[in-house]
Amino acid sequence: MAHARVTRLLDCFWPLGRYRDAAVGSELERAAAHRHNCQLARGLPACLNRWLALSCALLMACSVSSGWLAPVAGVAFAVAFCITLHIAHVWLLLSRRECP
Repeated sequence: MAHARVTRLLDCFWPLGRYRDAAVGSELERAAAHRHNCQLARGLPACLNRWLALSCALLMACSVSSGWLAPVAGVAFAVAFCITLHIAHVWLLLSRRECP
């Protein structure tokens, strides 16, 4: 049961693991992978909001903490912000293309 919770938490914060490579396979396989990715892209704004909220919380933690916790929170904020940008990039790429 704990494994299911961890898997669900990972899916909640990292949905990009479920995407398929739309550059390999036959033409039908690539089209099916693209449709699958377009369906998954509909959930990316919610994931993007989660990462933005986490980034804001880490930035606030970085600004109010002192000592050894400040650089740790700063690095965690930088990682969370980079992941936010990555998810936004994927969402913009998939939302600009024509999805069925």
